Amino acid sequence: MQNTMELFSKALEIKHASAWAREFNITPEAFSMAKKQGRLSPVLAGNIAIELGEDPEHWIAVAAIEATKDSELLARLKSRVKSWRRL
Repeated sequence: MQNTMELFSKALEIKHASAWAREFNITPEAFSMAKKQGRLSPVLAGNIAIELGEDPEHWIAVAAIEATKDSELLARLKSRVKSWRRL
């Protein structure tokens, strides 16, 4: 898995989005908005990672990178942090 939507897809294999929303005490619209944006927020990514037994720090960082609007800075950061990204 390389992006937060892949993490979300893995979560949806276990439970429906509405069940995750109840568990995290958020509205299901939070997941609808994430799908629309094509990414999870760092908070959602971290919490889903915890529930799936993944490293939450890794997924919080991935979500933060995905949220970046400046493509030049994003490309620079991605080129430097390949060592911590999982393939």
